[in-house]
Amino acid sequence: MTIAIYLNGATVMTTPTQRVLEIARETGYAGIEARAERLLKDAAEVHATAGMVRPKEVLTLNGVALTVRPDGRMDRQLIEADLRPRLQICQDLDSPYLLAIPPRAPGLETRRAIPATRDALELARDRADRVGIRIAFEFLGFADCPINTPALAAETVDGIEAIDLVLDSCHWHASGSQPLDAYPVDRLALVHLNDAPDKPPRQIEDEDRVLPGEGVIRLGALRAELKTRGFSGPWSLETFNHGYWADDPESVARRGLAAVTQITS
Repeated sequence: MTIAIYLNGATVMTTPTQRVLEIARETGYAGIEARAERLLKDAAEVHATAGMVRPKEVLTLNGVALTVRPDGRMDRQLIEADLRPRLQICQDLDSPYLLAIPPRAPGLETRRAIPATRDALELARDRADRVGIRIAFEFLGFADCPINTPALAAETVDGIEAIDLVLDSCHWHASGSQPLDAYPVDRLALVHLNDAPDKPPRQIEDEDRVLPGEGVIRLGALRAELKTRGFSGPWSLETFNHGYWADDPESVARRGLAAVTQITS
């Protein structure tokens, strides 16, 4: 069985999206995850990518933050404004998913954040559904994110239909590498694979990430648990390491594909 592996643009963030797509093809990936950080500020890059993309070759657009106010309510106006251009990019690139994340909000209590995030997810889902896009929700393991464990993510999406999930190995590690007993693995759209250095998990930031197998995350255990629960892909290589951004992107992509393949095979 062929394992579907995607190249997340964050791994080679300084490379234009259309070139990331070319590199993915040249090196053997199934496609890419595109980055909103690049595409929102460069319509020409969107146009160039749209002109070469094949159906479903851009699996997701990363992403949109589900902003929650300090008083615990969702910021409807901001979320609506953020959704419009991102959903248009999804349409332009024929991407089936827009990835959504909870807020990084120091001091916001989890019990107040979950209802607002649920409201925001329903809003995003309804807006996305109008144009045939699905929302995939990813929890963040950071200490200042009020929804930062698999169990809290599961609680957040419980009972909300037509919301898929994304699991990130670094955020899983930062949350304490907890078992996924309460996490609805059957709703996974994909899994981000990466590794992290030996430092206190809650202190890890995105830019600390390294290629799978070069850090301390128990990726084998995560893979085994996901397999037991019936998940076999797709997978995506997502790091934010600035050192990789300065390296040759094709070399990084090849090394990363080999690393992900070794973990997932």
